[in-house]
Amino acid sequence: MKKILVIEDEHSVRTSIRDLLEEKNYKVFSAGDGREGVSLAREILPDLIICDIMMPLMDGYEVISELSKSNNTAAIPFIFLSAKAEMPDMRTGMELGADDYLVKPFRAVQLLNAIEARLNKSEKIREIFSLQMPEEEKEESPRILREDERLFISSGPKAQFIKVGEIVCICAESEYSNVYLSDGGKVFIHRLLKEWEEVLPASSFLRIHRSTIINLNFIEKVEKWYQRSFMVKLKGVTEPFTISQRYASRIKSQILN
Repeated sequence: MKKILVIEDEHSVRTSIRDLLEEKNYKVFSAGDGREGVSLAREILPDLIICDIMMPLMDGYEVISELSKSNNTAAIPFIFLSAKAEMPDMRTGMELGADDYLVKPFRAVQLLNAIEARLNKSEKIREIFSLQMPEEEKEESPRILREDERLFISSGPKAQFIKVGEIVCICAESEYSNVYLSDGGKVFIHRLLKEWEEVLPASSFLRIHRSTIINLNFIEKVEKWYQRSFMVKLKGVTEPFTISQRYASRIKSQILN
């Protein structure tokens, strides 16, 4: 079920949109002002955002500007609602990254069509720019990436570019990976740690545990732990990581010298 976030300060409009979308089997979340909307968007990572422009505390332009700062929320499809139909206002919204612009009052079918179009486009982008290699390339050795290269990855509703050098660490969860980024964002994708090892530059990335790869450039502190193991603290990551005995002898000369 697709998740849609509605950010609208007028209660009656917000309720009407929510009821309409729930009838169409969307999972709807709502916020009454821009600040609440930004917070909720970061928490639930919706498939699409519908946002009014004129709101107290934080207007719609500020909402999309704030969300565009994070890799986790920058690529979420965004539809503006406004009582203004002037071209300069519409242009401002599009320049900030909005995908569509509906002028109040609008018909239910207009909103539903706009939502469907944006969700379909997002899905096609994910299909085209999948991290999975084509069948004919799977037998070839993967190419090692440079730190300044950008990866296009898709995760649930998100499709985004991330710079290799901005990856702080990668933690495995079964067949999935949690990718921690330097801006504090996190991406959860279907990719094995072994696959990351094959493409990340060894000069910057090291596997310190069977479930963890770290970027050496973000090491803040390394301390000896018990039974010949070590603890490493990374910049911007609250919890330290354990360097297991299996990997300690292999890598301690690289990170302790």
